[in-house]
Parts: sequence; C-alpha cells; structure tokens
Amino acid sequence: MQIPDDYPDALIDELAPYGFEFNSVTETDDGEAVLFEAEPESFVRSHPGLGIEDSYGTHWPPACLDLWLKFDRHGDPVEISFEVFDLLAWAASVDPELHARLSTMDDPADHAVAVGEAMERVLEHEPAPADDYLE
Repeated sequence: MQIPDDYPDALIDELAPYGFEFNSVTETDDGEAVLFEAEPESFVRSHPGLGIEDSYGTHWPPACLDLWLKFDRHGDPVEISFEVFDLLAWAASVDPELHARLSTMDDPADHAVAVGEAMERVLEHEPAPADDYLE
C-alpha cells in the first residue's frame, strides 16, 4: 500500500512552521519513506537547547537536519525520527492517545496533524516522564 498522494502536502502544512521543507518520497525495501529537511543553523537558533548541535560534535553543521517518516509495505508508520528524537517512542511515554494517532494511517490527514503536534511538543522541550525505577 502506498501512502496517499496528498499526504506529503498535508505534512508540508503541518511542518512548515518549524522550518521543515519537503525533500522526497522514496520507496524502500520495506515500504516507503518521506524525508523533510531543515537548515541546521537557523533551526538551532530557533530551537536552542535540544542537543542537536552537540550530537554532531566537531562535524557541526551538517548539510541539513533530517526528519524521516518511514512506513511498512502495508502503509503503517514504523519510524518517525528527527535527529536525536524518536517521536513514536517519545509519544508512547508522554501521550498514549497521540502515540495511537502517530501509529496508524487510517486517517492520513489526522496523522499529518499528529506529526505536527508531536514536533511542536518536542521542540517545546516536553520531556518524557521518568520511569518509576529511575526515581
């Protein structure tokens, strides 16, 4: 199953406010992948304190910062990652309802909105709750 043709456009609308630009939709061995990119220097200036610059060490700045959305052959989301963030894992620990929306493409328009919501919350530094064993 391919992702719907209008899905990248819905993502563009949701991700543009955060400095992301659409790059491509590609077929992979396991399904499809959608790539968005952000210009590193301006992104870090707009969203300081995320640890992205530090994660590159002496290799900063890269050519671009990548946001990947990967889907299996059935069209189900299997990865939503941006640099140091795994948005699916983050949402699972912070907001089960948002995680459920990110984990299905039953409603592609809502999935795009959920990606935008997750990105907004991550960029606002909303931490995942500490596990009981860490307290």
